[in-house]
Amino acid sequence: MPDVVLGYYLHRPDLSISALYRGYSREIFTYGIQQNLQRRSAGIEFTKGLFDYHGFVPFVGPVITLEQLSFKEENNRQGRRINTSDTRLGYGLTFGWDIRPNRLQWFILRTNLRYFPNLELDVQDNAGIRFSNIEFNFIQLLIFPNRLF
Repeated sequence: MPDVVLGYYLHRPDLSISALYRGYSREIFTYGIQQNLQRRSAGIEFTKGLFDYHGFVPFVGPVITLEQLSFKEENNRQGRRINTSDTRLGYGLTFGWDIRPNRLQWFILRTNLRYFPNLELDVQDNAGIRFSNIEFNFIQLLIFPNRLF
């Protein structure tokens, strides 16, 4: 599923406030064991442009999300099933860079990374699945509708 973001940009302080939703799932089947991981996130992020170097604008900011995490496993060899899920708050860091030749265009290109440390789902005693990965959105198209007309 794609990363869906709707936000508001403040021109003078070079700040953006965005509501976001994204989700992904991953399934693995090998040696009689089938595992399925799912993550759905809805949240809000704040980013601040640090400086503008000839159209290259790095940014950084916090992100707070409501995370819906789930893990399922079927082990046909041992006849064991695990099915667990949890909803929790996730705190992370958003960083990346914008490509904007000037600040008046109706669109910019953005590369975006998000990191959520300590995001883990407890599965069994002393065992968990880590969702603490770096999300990498290589090129996003940001459109400013008020600049179109």
